[in-house]
Amino acid sequence: MKVMVAYAPNDLRIVEMEKPVPGPRETLIKVHHTGICATDVAIMKGTLTLGEGNEPIYPVRLGHEWSGVVEAVGSENWRIKPGDRVISDTGYSCGECEMCLMGQYQNCENGRAIGTIRDCWPGAFAEYMLMPERLVFKVPDNVALDAAALIEPASIGLYGVERAGITPRKKLAVIGTGPIGLGGMACAKGQGIGKTILVGRKDVKLEIGRKLGADILVNTTRESMIEVIMRETDGKGADIVLDTTGDASIFNDVCKCVRSSGCLVIPGFYEKPILNADLDNLIVRNCTLIGAAGTPNMGRKLLDLMSYGHVDLTPMITDRFPFSQVKEAFDAVSSRNDSRVKIMVDFV
Repeated sequence: MKVMVAYAPNDLRIVEMEKPVPGPRETLIKVHHTGICATDVAIMKGTLTLGEGNEPIYPVRLGHEWSGVVEAVGSENWRIKPGDRVISDTGYSCGECEMCLMGQYQNCENGRAIGTIRDCWPGAFAEYMLMPERLVFKVPDNVALDAAALIEPASIGLYGVERAGITPRKKLAVIGTGPIGLGGMACAKGQGIGKTILVGRKDVKLEIGRKLGADILVNTTRESMIEVIMRETDGKGADIVLDTTGDASIFNDVCKCVRSSGCLVIPGFYEKPILNADLDNLIVRNCTLIGAAGTPNMGRKLLDLMSYGHVDLTPMITDRFPFSQVKEAFDAVSSRNDSRVKIMVDFV
């Protein structure tokens, strides 16, 4: 089978590998769609810096936002069958360690990211994926497979907002127009959150946000983020601010957008220390700071939201490339930055 591997920074290759055979409780899936994430690009370039112990270990088979169709299953599989349309969980967990037995799968002592950092599970820029059956989720018949490949980034945004608490009375400000922000916002809207304010710099991406449920659009090249958020929240600030930008230079301004006793949710990595961060602004007003790097089992919830018509993530797919042009797809992350949200690589 063909796979894409980053052998070292700026050394991206498509190579042949042996097609895996599923073990007793494993599932072999033919990949149909894989989205390109900013993390994939940073690993490819060698610029990812998430701190000691979180470095990618080259060579890396990239890809963690994906969907496909089951081709073969192990002898002990009982839930997943050949022909099932599926996605996988956001990472590997063993299910047997102390953390897993406590239900804290994201803290699994034997956990592995998929296609990114540390000793990762081989990723989904490949014609086939091998996954344990218990980490594979069926995609409902009325959910498109390419839309299902968007669940991973959307689930990160939703996980953070859910931890802050979703109610119809709460106002949500989303800063950044990437897939985590847009997807999380769409899912929060699908669960009934109140007024939603989307902040960005590109009108094309902001309009995609409108399709996904944003009530108010703020283009910071023309308007003040703080002024608009205060105006739309009666001078109080947003109950929840989801900052997906990873931009340390606006951190203090972002803090000012959170209402007293509100929540600042940060899923975007800064990849460096934040100098002169005014944390006192949050502390004195009893605000809560929530880090959100994602968690297992969110996939099922998003599949339900999509299946029952509460969320449609497909407007986030702005560009498509066949797997044969995957290197050009990676180049397009930069060249089409003004308009692209999610670049999808299609295998079939």
